[in-house]
Amino acid sequence: MNQTIARFAAARIPVEFVHHYLNGTLEAHRTHFSSHVWKRASAALRSSESFNRFVTWEDETFPKRLLEIPNPPYCLFYDGDLEVLQERTTAMVGSRELNRISQSLVQHYHSLIEETVSVSGGALGIDGLVHHHAVNENRPTVAVLGAGLNNLYPAANRQLLLRIPKQGILLSEYAPNTPVQKFQFLERNRLVSGLGDTLVVLQARRKSGTMNTVGHALEQGKTVFAVPGSPLDPLAEGPNRLIEEGAIPLTNSDQIIRDLRIVR
Repeated sequence: MNQTIARFAAARIPVEFVHHYLNGTLEAHRTHFSSHVWKRASAALRSSESFNRFVTWEDETFPKRLLEIPNPPYCLFYDGDLEVLQERTTAMVGSRELNRISQSLVQHYHSLIEETVSVSGGALGIDGLVHHHAVNENRPTVAVLGAGLNNLYPAANRQLLLRIPKQGILLSEYAPNTPVQKFQFLERNRLVSGLGDTLVVLQARRKSGTMNTVGHALEQGKTVFAVPGSPLDPLAEGPNRLIEEGAIPLTNSDQIIRDLRIVR
């Protein structure tokens, strides 16, 4: 059964279809799905393709946090240690751009990376700095990818991403050979926020992929922290606006560590 679910995931079959398939209610909802979905699903059922290193929502090791979000994934392909997904987590996101304070900013919040499992998107910029700090400190980190595991992106982060599975995990809802496509990075943002007990926005422009992740976090009922910055800094526009709208200003890691009741 799990291989069938993985084939459905590879064919991008909607979660509702899979739900009805598993519950034996597909026929009663036949008209709810397009002929294109039925065609892809039928091909997936006939397929003999086999996948390794995946987990489905039928498995005990599937991250329970993701079962509680809108539009949950039903299959995750991975490389690394699934157990880290059961630990306390902090999603840490930010701009793909960096400025003169970006590295110092990530270093300032080192306790979050070292005492919780950091979750980010594997991208250039803040994501990469968060993952880099974690692997350098021999701490697990979770990189949620916007393409298949056989197409690590961006190329500039390839060596960093290859180091993560030694203590952390690479995750993707896309089958291993899925190529890079722009819309997938917006889709994966809901998983970054969904895997975090909280979300921290370090730097971001007012309109950015980071702010898209914030939207998912709010929809998921997550607590959003934002790092305040100078009004003259374009990369502080996003966090400053979030604080104006009700996000919690984050000035030190202890604010979150205390909330998570972590004994330092």
